[in-house]
Amino acid sequence: MSSNSFSAPASSNSSTKAVTDNAPSQAPESTLRGALAHPLPAGMRDLLPAAAEVQGRILSGLLHQFGLQGFQRVSLPAFEYAAVLEQGLGTIEPSSMIRFVEPETGEVVALRPDMTPQVARMVATRLTDAPVPLRLCYRGSVVRRRHERARNEQQVLQAGIELVGAGGLDADLEVISATVDAVQSAGLTDFVLDLGHGALAHTILEQCVPAARPVLLESLSLKDGAELMRRAKKHQVDAQTVELLCGLLKLSGGQEVFEPAEELLAGHAALKHVLELKAIHDALRARGLTQIVVDLAETRTAEYYSGMMFQILAEGPGQAVASGGRYDELYGLFGQSRRAAGAAIQVDDLAWALSHHGEADTKRVLLVSDSSVNSPENVNMLAGLRAAGVIVSAFSGPGALDYARWWRYSHLARTVRETGVAELLEVRGEAGVEVDWSQGTTLSLPQLLEQLNS
Repeated sequence: MSSNSFSAPASSNSSTKAVTDNAPSQAPESTLRGALAHPLPAGMRDLLPAAAEVQGRILSGLLHQFGLQGFQRVSLPAFEYAAVLEQGLGTIEPSSMIRFVEPETGEVVALRPDMTPQVARMVATRLTDAPVPLRLCYRGSVVRRRHERARNEQQVLQAGIELVGAGGLDADLEVISATVDAVQSAGLTDFVLDLGHGALAHTILEQCVPAARPVLLESLSLKDGAELMRRAKKHQVDAQTVELLCGLLKLSGGQEVFEPAEELLAGHAALKHVLELKAIHDALRARGLTQIVVDLAETRTAEYYSGMMFQILAEGPGQAVASGGRYDELYGLFGQSRRAAGAAIQVDDLAWALSHHGEADTKRVLLVSDSSVNSPENVNMLAGLRAAGVIVSAFSGPGALDYARWWRYSHLARTVRETGVAELLEVRGEAGVEVDWSQGTTLSLPQLLEQLNS
């Protein structure tokens, strides 16, 4: 995803005069030449100011929302010993990790492709005596070698939560609700919650030979009934198991899927998983969340999921904005049995989805001076604006409009030396237009702040 996805429009405050437009739509030729001369490694990308600001604002908001719900922040290292990460990677293949040898020890280490195993390692070694439940949140980039034609980013920024030491319906609802609340607080209103269960298909496949399980799960994930039948025949899977698996492929939709699912699995050990999912579904609907899709054949997520799984899907990214679930067996791999559930929000995918909902109207003021930007009037104006939380920079000399356009300032201002009041112009219109301060509005500092905040 290019940083152009995040470009924000200029302010549209109609009470000030327009003089020039937002940043240029194309990068200068010199910038393009530089990018070709100094390419980045495959899957890596820079974020220019507009994209980085959006990313930072979203990330800060997510962490704030997690904090409001009692999740306390932890920080995790960018790389770990490969053996630690491999303990809980699930379906993330070892070949997807970027490895190297640590010079000091000669041990193989890897850039983290997933942060949940890191949290499990930390809890098992550093928080063994902490009372449960533990409510932890984190932010950081994971690095995965991806081979998708449309999406090849290797570095993915996440913000996530872990609820450790709690199980059952209330804990599952807490994790799902905290994740939904976080994306809603970021501004996402149009999305679908996709529900599945990590143990459902595995329970049906328990009687199959081990070699058959992964290939049948893959067919389920691809929703390919014909291939499922072919593979089942090859591995001599019994007829009842094949019937149940094929039945799951038909069970995707709203609350209407539960009745046929209960009939299909009546008397089977897997029925309890459907009932767990139905209780979650009904509780979420009672809380007002109605855009829910239930997919009982869903097997796409990490193998460490042993209970409910969920994704938040929205227009734009083409993949989940957030995903999570329950993984009660994961902590046992690190020597400490704990019930646990969590979720991770893909920050850039959320930003992409939010770009379909309009951009934030960020006010930025460029304070222009014909002489010294350090005059008492300018210094006082800069201090007053910044104290009120307004983004403001000083500028002197010619070219103020083009500079403001390029760096996405919404307004130009200058301080009138004799009175200390400011003249304000909105930054819109065509490039290269000269500044005509006679078209501006003369305002005192309180009036200027009121104008910017209106």
